[in-house]
Amino acid sequence: MRPKGARNARFDERRAELLDRLKARLSQRDAMRPTLRDLATAAGCSVSTLNHYFGKRNDIVLAVFAQSGQRGQGQFDATRIAGPDFATSVRDAAALSWTVLTQHGVAGVLAMGMVEGMRDDLLGPAFIQTMFEPFVIALTERLDAHVARGEMRAVDTRMAALTLASPLLLGALHQKELGGARDYPLEGDAYLDHVVDSFIRAYRAD
Repeated sequence: MRPKGARNARFDERRAELLDRLKARLSQRDAMRPTLRDLATAAGCSVSTLNHYFGKRNDIVLAVFAQSGQRGQGQFDATRIAGPDFATSVRDAAALSWTVLTQHGVAGVLAMGMVEGMRDDLLGPAFIQTMFEPFVIALTERLDAHVARGEMRAVDTRMAALTLASPLLLGALHQKELGGARDYPLEGDAYLDHVVDSFIRAYRAD
């Protein structure tokens, strides 16, 4: 007999299965903050089962944020490592970000985080901490290396990281999640070149 309060052997596995379904439902274009009952239906379980594995609705969203941050660790690690020279390094980091945003579904996940976190004192900061700030921190570390080499101007590199990341995120949301590709299409490679070249001109050491 399992001791009272102990988890069964499949608890973590079952929780992960549910979390994947919940993330898919939250990330649907028409999701717009589904109710706990909506989430239970999407997960193929009862509300009481969700309460057992996660807790309240906010706890589910926090778990999705945490999982998304963990799955982005590979990108964060790659972003952290500076390239052989400033221009190549900036281009490589931006290209990786643009690829995962536009081709690997990350823009949709970030859009979900914004929908859930906007004007929410709990979920907003959690979204920043788990899903967005880790990338900014990694990019900041990359830029710090170029400042140390004398290849980049000595500026606030966190602000510079946000300056590079923001147009990439906005462009991906504009095209993918807001439907801009239909009426106001951007040529992805040209947009990436524009963002990167502007950044390099602004921050390259004289």
